[in-house]
Amino acid sequence: MYSLRLPLATTLLLTACVCALLREAGASLAWSILSAFSLVGFVGLQWSGITRVYRGFFFLACGLGGGLWGSERLAVPELVEAIDRAAFFALFLTSLAVLRESASTSRLVRECGEVLVDQPPGRRYLLMSVGAQLFGVMLNVGSLNVLGNMVRRGIKPGLTEEAQRIAGIRLKRMLTATLRGFSSALIWTPTSVTMLLVLSGIPELTWEEYAPLGLLWSALFILLGAVLDRFSYPRRNLGYGQGGSLRRLIPLVALVALFPIIAFVVSRGTGFDLFAALLICAPVIGTTWIGLQYRRAGFWTACRLVVRRLLRSFPRTFTGQRNEVTLFASSGFIGVVLIPLIDPEHVSQWLNMLHIGGAGLMVLVSLLILAFSFVGISAIVTVTVLLGVIQNMPEIAIPPMVQASVIAITWSLFAGVSPFTASLRFISGYAGTEPLRFGIIWNGVFTVLVLSVMYAALFLYLGAG
Repeated sequence: MYSLRLPLATTLLLTACVCALLREAGASLAWSILSAFSLVGFVGLQWSGITRVYRGFFFLACGLGGGLWGSERLAVPELVEAIDRAAFFALFLTSLAVLRESASTSRLVRECGEVLVDQPPGRRYLLMSVGAQLFGVMLNVGSLNVLGNMVRRGIKPGLTEEAQRIAGIRLKRMLTATLRGFSSALIWTPTSVTMLLVLSGIPELTWEEYAPLGLLWSALFILLGAVLDRFSYPRRNLGYGQGGSLRRLIPLVALVALFPIIAFVVSRGTGFDLFAALLICAPVIGTTWIGLQYRRAGFWTACRLVVRRLLRSFPRTFTGQRNEVTLFASSGFIGVVLIPLIDPEHVSQWLNMLHIGGAGLMVLVSLLILAFSFVGISAIVTVTVLLGVIQNMPEIAIPPMVQASVIAITWSLFAGVSPFTASLRFISGYAGTEPLRFGIIWNGVFTVLVLSVMYAALFLYLGAG
């Protein structure tokens, strides 16, 4: 029975993913029902490996869905939308897992990491940040493991107290640059959960419309961090880093750029929106990338090796993300079913009573996301609910670009300060310090600086009224 659990769970997860794609293509409601049973079956088979917190999210989703349906407070369209959202979130994780798995064994990724770590101090922060962003597109949180390991191996503490102090500063600067670079990718990359939630919650906005602005915010995010780093640590010639050729980064840059281009072509050819097309392309690109890693073995041998890896490794890869699938699917479902319970008229009256206009509302949304992230409440739920409330308040006209920008930037910031985020837990482990200390002491000034600039820009653009 145990031997059948892994392939059966994999089949159920892939079934839910296929159903999500069919629903994106306009298929009947029957596929939503099938995806619901498939997701519940997957969670059931993987139950022993799911942590208590994520089990709680699953119980909450089932309880809310069943309770609201039984009390007739949840209509069929809303229930179907919640199921489809849960299945699409599972598709998102599963599709990108293929890309992440292929990148994790790529020689190209390792070589690019070595180039970044070996840069001289004058340009190391900027290049580490940009490199972490490129890695983040392909590896997501896994990029922090790759770069964190390389940074840790590349720093020799030395024997004297002064050498150890300098090595500590170097470690702090490089890991901070890595975290901020990874966080900056969340502002725009289509492979981030941030964009998944923003585009799901703002239907009138597409990724191709937002991406140029998101890239601008991401560039400013990195530049602001570089300026802060330079002022915090005066330039000294310490002789570290040989400055490996940056030309070795070109293939990775080309691959990151090629990903949305291929998805755009697929989107235009199939009628899927760009985000769904990206999730269709990710497994194809990932599988092709694995094949290229075996190219020296010859074409047919490479094909056999790819098939063997797909059959042996990927079931474990897919089921290994059982906690993430449970969290994302449950949170996506909860976020949708909670929206009808919130009375937009009551919220509008409350905002008017407090004289909170568009700028004030977006600042409040940002602060709520940050506050809830510090008490362990999933931002997937927070963002979904808050965006749903804003969409149901037409009298407060906030441009979709502004909504997307504020939420994406806020998300990128709490990824670097909240001790409950996987990104901060990973990177603080390589720093040998507590996540809270890394987030507040090491990264707190940068976070406050970015928030201050963003809030000031909001009031200048939208006005205080």
